[in-house]
This record gives sequence, C-alpha cells and structure tokens, in this order.
Amino acid sequence: MTKTGGMFGKCRKTNLLLEKIVEIVSAGRKGKVLDLGCGDGKTGKEIFDRGFIVEACDMDAARFLFHNVIPFNNGNLNDKLPYRDGMFDYVIFMEVIEHVYNPDFVMAEISRVLRKGGVLVLSTPNILNIGSRLRFLFEGSYDFFREPVLDYARCFPAALQNMHVIPWRYHELEYLLEKNGLKVDNLYVDRQKANLIFPALVLKPVMWVQSLVKNGRTRQKGGVDYSRINKILFSSEMLLGKHLILKSTKQ
Repeated sequence: MTKTGGMFGKCRKTNLLLEKIVEIVSAGRKGKVLDLGCGDGKTGKEIFDRGFIVEACDMDAARFLFHNVIPFNNGNLNDKLPYRDGMFDYVIFMEVIEHVYNPDFVMAEISRVLRKGGVLVLSTPNILNIGSRLRFLFEGSYDFFREPVLDYARCFPAALQNMHVIPWRYHELEYLLEKNGLKVDNLYVDRQKANLIFPALVLKPVMWVQSLVKNGRTRQKGGVDYSRINKILFSSEMLLGKHLILKSTKQ
C-alpha cells in the first residue's frame, strides 16, 4: 500500500472538533504550527487568524483552500516530512492516525520536526465510549470502523485513502507517543454524547467491579497495576466522548 489514508482527502471535522483543537493550541504561547494532513486547511487557517505562524502539509494540494495565505507542502506519510529537525512549536494531527499504515514511522517524523518542549495535538475517533463498546458487542465493529476494509477496497478502490483502517485505543496511543518521545499531558473530547449517559450509568458499576477484580488478581500475581489506566478509562470523557484529543509534549 503506497498511500497513507488520512492525510489524503480525509473528511475533516469542521465543527466542535475543529473548535476544540483551535482552543487547545490557542491557549499556548504563539509559535510555529504544522497542520499535518491538513485537508482543506480550515483548522490551520483558524489558528493562523489567531496570530500563529502556520504551515500546511498534505498529499492533495487541490483540496487546500488557502494557498495564498499559508505555505503548503505536498507530503506523503510514507516518506520523511519535508521539514528540518525541531522546526515547529506545534503539530496538529487531526483525524489522521486511524488512516495510517505505518504509525511508528509517522510518529517518529512528527517528533523529529517538533522542538523540545513542542506540542502535538492529535485526534482520533474514541472507540472506547459506551456506544462504541456496545456496537462492538452486537456488530463486531467499533464506531467509525464499521466497513470491512477488503470489501470497501474492492467496491471503492479510488476512495481507499479515506478508509479508517486502524482503531486506536487510548492504551496504544499513549504508548506510541511515549515511545517516540512525546508525553501525554491532557486528554480532551470534542463533545460528550448525551445519549450515552444512561447506558454509562447502568454499565459503569458492573465495569468498575470487573476492573477491581482484574486489578486485584493481576497484582497478586506480580502483574500490571491497572489503577492508573482505569482512572482514564472510567472518566466521563472516555465513556461519553465522540473523538479523543490528546495533547502531548516532546521530552
């Protein structure tokens, strides 16, 4: 596979998700931002309008709307990014990681172009909310990952670059980031889904008891202590949130 999905013609979220990412970046000091996998470029433009220096990178130059305002580079996530080491204070990676076939290489490149102390703001569908977990129970697929990839590829070969191919739990994401020198500072969501409140209230006590039993059993055997991760997994953001947004700092 030569294309890496989310960077190329992906469907940009232009509502609460965009607004939340702009809010997170804008809360920091002004600096140089890379909107990686920028799509139409609206997120980067919103940040540019707030006084940041912005560059954009994507495979599809035709989709980008702001060539007369924001410097744009054609880029393929299979290759090294066309930027020098430590060039950026921020990298935005919005709804891309779930499309990527070579995530470790891509994350290493993101870390490379960030300066020490620079910030990555990454978003991806939250497959661990209650609704997505229930969908998996009955369908065997998570929210945003319902199509069988092989069948989709056969039916829509030209659109495969838009396909969600890797569902990311928080567990694997934080490991991928830390492995590449990026420490998660905060977890956000674009919105908490009101229709998930009732099933969360019903199921959370059962899930909590199961987690306590599991943690006690593994600790007796000298295994992993799940206390830290359980605090995250049982947060309202994780149980109700539609998209995960992670803010990470390069160490």
